[in-house]
Amino acid sequence: MKASLSARTSELHNETSWKQPAVSMRSVHGFVFAMTLLTAVSALWAGRLSAQPIGDTPAKPAIPTTAPTTAPALGLIAPELKGRKVEDVRVLGNKTVSTLVISNLIRVRAGDAFDPVTIEEDYQRVYGLRKFSNVQARVEPTANGGVNVIFEVTEQTTLQEIRFTGNIILDDLALRDLVDIKPGQSVDPYRISVAKQSIVRLYQEKNFPKAHVSVADELLTQKGILEFQIVAGPRVEIRKISLEGNQSFSSEKVLDQVKSHTYVWILNGGRYDEELVEDDVAAIRQFYVSHGFFDVRVGRKLVVSPDQKEIALIFLVDEGTRYKVGSVSFKGLVAFKEETIRVSLKLVQGRDFDQEMLQRDVRTIVKAYSASGGYIYLPRSNNPDYLTIDTKQIFHRETGKVDLVHEIHEGNKFRVGRIMVRGNTRVQDKVILREMRVVPGQQYNASEFQDAIERLRGTQVITGAQITPIGDHPDTRDVLVEIKEGQTAFFTLGAGLSSNSGIIGNFSYDQKNFDYSNVPGSWGELFSTSAFTGAGQKLKIQLEPGTQQTRASVSFLEPYLFDQPYSLGVNLNFLDWIRERYSEVRAGGSISIGKRFNNQWSGRISLRGEDINIRAIEDYPLRAPEVIGNKGHHTLSSIGFDIRRDTTDSSILATRGSVFNLNYEHVGAFGGSYDYDKLQGDASYFLTLKEDILDRKTILALRGHAGWISGNAPFFEQFYGGGTGSLRGFRFRGVSPRSGPENDPVGGKFALTGTAEVSFPLAGEGLRGVLFVDAGTVERNVTITTIRSSVGFGFRFNLPLFGQVPIAVDFGIPVTKDRLDDKQIFSFSLGVSQ
Repeated sequence: MKASLSARTSELHNETSWKQPAVSMRSVHGFVFAMTLLTAVSALWAGRLSAQPIGDTPAKPAIPTTAPTTAPALGLIAPELKGRKVEDVRVLGNKTVSTLVISNLIRVRAGDAFDPVTIEEDYQRVYGLRKFSNVQARVEPTANGGVNVIFEVTEQTTLQEIRFTGNIILDDLALRDLVDIKPGQSVDPYRISVAKQSIVRLYQEKNFPKAHVSVADELLTQKGILEFQIVAGPRVEIRKISLEGNQSFSSEKVLDQVKSHTYVWILNGGRYDEELVEDDVAAIRQFYVSHGFFDVRVGRKLVVSPDQKEIALIFLVDEGTRYKVGSVSFKGLVAFKEETIRVSLKLVQGRDFDQEMLQRDVRTIVKAYSASGGYIYLPRSNNPDYLTIDTKQIFHRETGKVDLVHEIHEGNKFRVGRIMVRGNTRVQDKVILREMRVVPGQQYNASEFQDAIERLRGTQVITGAQITPIGDHPDTRDVLVEIKEGQTAFFTLGAGLSSNSGIIGNFSYDQKNFDYSNVPGSWGELFSTSAFTGAGQKLKIQLEPGTQQTRASVSFLEPYLFDQPYSLGVNLNFLDWIRERYSEVRAGGSISIGKRFNNQWSGRISLRGEDINIRAIEDYPLRAPEVIGNKGHHTLSSIGFDIRRDTTDSSILATRGSVFNLNYEHVGAFGGSYDYDKLQGDASYFLTLKEDILDRKTILALRGHAGWISGNAPFFEQFYGGGTGSLRGFRFRGVSPRSGPENDPVGGKFALTGTAEVSFPLAGEGLRGVLFVDAGTVERNVTITTIRSSVGFGFRFNLPLFGQVPIAVDFGIPVTKDRLDDKQIFSFSLGVSQ
């Protein structure tokens, strides 16, 4: 901003109050006089008809318009001329259109008896040529007692040329494309007006807010030359945006509501838009009103540089009084005691009014009704059958208080009728219905349906769903489930990156809506989107070559075997992993059968078989005995049992509930190199701490893991800690008992870790921040010698383009550790799972 600035200040914009103006006797008398005068003039005009017109003669516009397809109907006002002899039929005004062409359309001929209906039809046919901007048909009595019929036409103007004057930001060719008008077309005032607006809008977007465009009318009407005359005005940039008068909120927080931006080279042009600035004024006022400043006044001031090219935009605020909540009362509350609802409210007597908090309280009341069962909440509904909540605000200006009255109309209780699915073209109905976990006849519970939507999203088969109660039965409501299908098949050719696994290439096919029974009938169908899809089965074929590990796998999961609450999983895998000073190669597979007992409990039995090869050992004399002693191939076979209880609301981002999983595996069940037992338990608990106006939640997550091995387990099957998914702040496998001259990590038979993590929204739906504390240990036996702990922060976001690919970035700082532990402050995972 230049040092010398001239100021132009606008007054504070007061809230406009609209009043009905009073009607005075003087205005009534004036109105009567005007109507009388208008009637007299009309009568005089009607009497001036020496040559009786068949219809009213349209006035000629300044710019000829395109003729409509059908001419306006003529009002026949000279019936006394009917039957007279037509002495002559004339065509006037035509220049380029042949008189013969026009005459051929006219049915009336000299010598005919005059018939107004025939003239009406001739008039319509001439107009229908679409060659004329105006057509007049009139009849003139003759001295011999006959009539002459005259058709006078005004031909349309054809555009011969398009010009631009004053254009300074684009070449004329680009502007011609913008206006979308071509030589040879007829003059169309509407299209010309749109073209002028487009040019003005373009200049405004290029920081010329005072740009103006006109058209040379004389050139257009006489020569058919359309000349856009552009006056650009000065190029203006917003160099500074500030706020004055704010006391309760920081300038940064208030100015977050503003859409106008200052000039930043390359990044932002600093465009000044008067309409946008007025919207900014309204947005600031709404911000204050939502926080209880109901009497706030907001305006703006412009400080313009002497050369009119730079602007400082200053928003002026007069906050006024911040209203506090007075009384909070209820009307229509029958199903609950008032104390039951009141104890859960946040916006109570004495607190500053806050619109966001009020909306949360309304949601709290709705949740209470939903949990009790039967009630259906439809905001702003006029149907007396449904639950509605309307909060009235009663202002007391003299005391700066606002009373709140929650007017509740409870409506009726309903049970669930039919459940109908719409919007699915590739996903079978059963895939949707089995995730609803609601059956006809049970009480309608909106919370259960919301959980069902989250479960559906967790399948990654659909991206969203809307549930609507329909019908008019007095006791039941059918449920319409409208879903939005997402992409379910992904061919991936790329790379992932992880601090645990290094750089990994990715060649994979992932189908989350597989159907092995949907066999294509032809080669053409084989490559269509409908082949082998529909049943919600999951198939993944993956090859991941990498710097530290190479993996190949094929996995299949049928979540509802034979449409029953059983699951079948099959997995084949190959893994070549470069460890600390050796390589570990695994090849094998597993098969599992699961059973869902109810909506929370499930179990699984699994069989595993693997061949493990420890090879490429470096520096034998320096390696741990456990590594050297297990060189070569080893065979493992096992049977395992899982029991799981899951009460969370989402598998993607749980906001409440808990997960408990207990796993027991007996290795050596079918022979092999080793015989031992492994017992592991995992528990997670999720709690929503707060929720913003966009329903984005701040979530507390508590996680714990415990593991114990009994028997002769080799080092490559034991527990390790550190890295993503474990103790952050430590390197992957950097927490472990040590052995050998160089203290190689060899794993432990006892592991205990825990995490407390708070995640919160940062931007949109996909970016979240986390704060965490990790603690735990890995020991040779069931004992605790050193507790490792760390604190840190991180970020979480997904890439929906590749089917919710997880991305995690964490910064962990060790607080307590063992002297041999390996630290790693930064850990991350992009596109690979651990």
